[in-house]
Amino acid sequence: MSFRNISQEDKIKLLMDFTDISQREAQRLLRNTDWDVNTALNAHYEHSSSRKSTPKPKSNVNTGAIQKIFDKYEDPDRKDWITVDGTMELCQDLDIDPTQLDFLLISYHLGSKQMGEFNRQAFLDACIQLRCDSLEKLKQIFGTFKNDLQNADYFRNIYNYAFLFGRQTGQKNLALDAAVELWKLLLTGRFDRLDQWITFLEEKHRKAISRDTWTLFLDFATQSNFEVDTHDAEGAWPILIDEFVEYLKEINA
Repeated sequence: MSFRNISQEDKIKLLMDFTDISQREAQRLLRNTDWDVNTALNAHYEHSSSRKSTPKPKSNVNTGAIQKIFDKYEDPDRKDWITVDGTMELCQDLDIDPTQLDFLLISYHLGSKQMGEFNRQAFLDACIQLRCDSLEKLKQIFGTFKNDLQNADYFRNIYNYAFLFGRQTGQKNLALDAAVELWKLLLTGRFDRLDQWITFLEEKHRKAISRDTWTLFLDFATQSNFEVDTHDAEGAWPILIDEFVEYLKEINA
C-alpha cells in the first residue's frame, strides 16, 4: 500500500495508530524519513528492538475488538480455530487473494502454522504485537509488508516460513506441487532460471522437497554472478542442486 497521496496530518495519525507513539514523536520520525510512512515504521521498530528497556504495556490495544474479529471467522465446529471457510472470508474482507504472496505474509504475521488455519491465541497475540484491533488497521499495516521484502533478512524469514506453512500435517517434506507454487510466489523476478528449475524438478525429480534443499536453494538462487561452468560441485550444495547444474549443462550443450 502506498501512503504517498495522503496528507501529512493523516500520516501522523496512521503512525500514531500503528505504534502508539506521541504526536510529536510521529512528526519527528516522519520528518526524518521524508514523510514516508513505511520507512518511519521500520525506523521505529528497529529503534524499539534495540532498546533494552521494559516494553510498553499493551493495554491500549482493544483486545475485545480483536476477539470479535476472530469470532466472526471462527469455525462453528472447531472452537478457537479459523479454518478454510473462515480464512477465505477473512481474505475477502482484507482484499487479499489467497493464491498470492499477500496471503503468505498475513499468515506469517498472524501466527498461522498450517495453511488456511489460525489459532485464537496466536491470532490475538499477533494482533496485539501489530497493534491492530480492527480490520482497517490490518489492511493498512499489511500493505507495508511487501515493501519489507526488499530486506534480505525479512525475506529469508518469510522464505523459511513458507516451507513449514506449505507442508501437509504430519509430513516432513514439502510436496513438489506445493514447493513449485511457493517458489513461483517468492522467487519470480529474483531468480532468472526459475522456469528451468521448475521444469527440471517436474521432469527429472518428481519427489517432495526436503527442508535442507528448500533452505539452501535460496542461497543458490541469490548468489551473485552464477555461472554453470564455475559451479562448485564439491561444495555443500544438496545433490539435487548439483544435478540441476548438470541438467543446465546438458540443455545448453
